[in-house]
Amino acid sequence: MNKTASHNQDGEDHQEALLHFRLEGLIPANQILVLNLSLRTATLFYNAPEGDQTIVEQQHFSPNGMLVLVPLLRAYPKYCLHEVLFASLDSLPLDEAYQQMREMRALTIRSVRRAISSLPARLRAFGWQVRSIRCAGYLIEAIPAE
Repeated sequence: MNKTASHNQDGEDHQEALLHFRLEGLIPANQILVLNLSLRTATLFYNAPEGDQTIVEQQHFSPNGMLVLVPLLRAYPKYCLHEVLFASLDSLPLDEAYQQMREMRALTIRSVRRAISSLPARLRAFGWQVRSIRCAGYLIEAIPAE
């Protein structure tokens, strides 16, 4: 995963966070997923042997969808804890998220579920799904072949 800075057309420095994910086992080795955090887009690129890149798929996410997508992808291939998702969603330090989840579990889990519920339609375009790990968190995985 990398972050990239870019310049806008006026030549001013413009921090545009681009996160790069290889996601071994979820996408082919010759593809890379790039998240543009400011535009809230996920773009899957195919890297041709001759060096050209083409867009395979691109999806736009809601603000809360992007806030939970990032930790899910960072955790891949493992699952992402509810507390980590809640911390990302509410911009909290992890220890504070743990404390709030102990004190108000039903309320915090509801906000995480609501954000996660915005992901399936968008992830399906990539051939992925989000699976709940009971009492633990969520996991991104490939949609099983039928």
